[in-house]
Amino acid sequence: MQRKERHSLGATVSATIERFDHGQWEVLLQTKWKPEEDVRHSGLIEIPDGRVEVGEDIYTALKREVKEECGLEIQANKLGGEIRARGKFDEVSIAFVPFCGETFLGSSYVGFAFVCTASGQLIKKGVYDAKENRWLKLSELKRMLSNESEKIYSYYLSALKLYLEEKEKGNI
Repeated sequence: MQRKERHSLGATVSATIERFDHGQWEVLLQTKWKPEEDVRHSGLIEIPDGRVEVGEDIYTALKREVKEECGLEIQANKLGGEIRARGKFDEVSIAFVPFCGETFLGSSYVGFAFVCTASGQLIKKGVYDAKENRWLKLSELKRMLSNESEKIYSYYLSALKLYLEEKEKGNI
């Protein structure tokens, strides 16, 4: 019997970074900018994100991507808990709770979305593939999700809708 060729999933991380400013909650959004390799999605609104590199743990990837794309340092993962365990061969496993998982149906990517707070100086253009980083009030995000969802990168559309829903319920 011949073995079927397999293809691997790519793991991603994303951060819905929020802050409370002048009596209102805001989230950090940016413009996806990869015109050379992803013409179709360049120019859409997204949250800081990226791929987990081989050998990199999930939190290191999250911190690295946020720093590269918007210059901020992750301060807290608001919802997630974690447990670390050391096994027989001194291997460490981590069970972690992100805000949610995300994927495009039929794609080769699966992601972990986190809700975070961050500090530092916001940069307007990321190192590689993000630009126009800016804070957006939740009321404006809600309007955009309702009336202009086509402007948002589809990979994060469901995660942002879930975030807003949970925020409005007081769960975040």
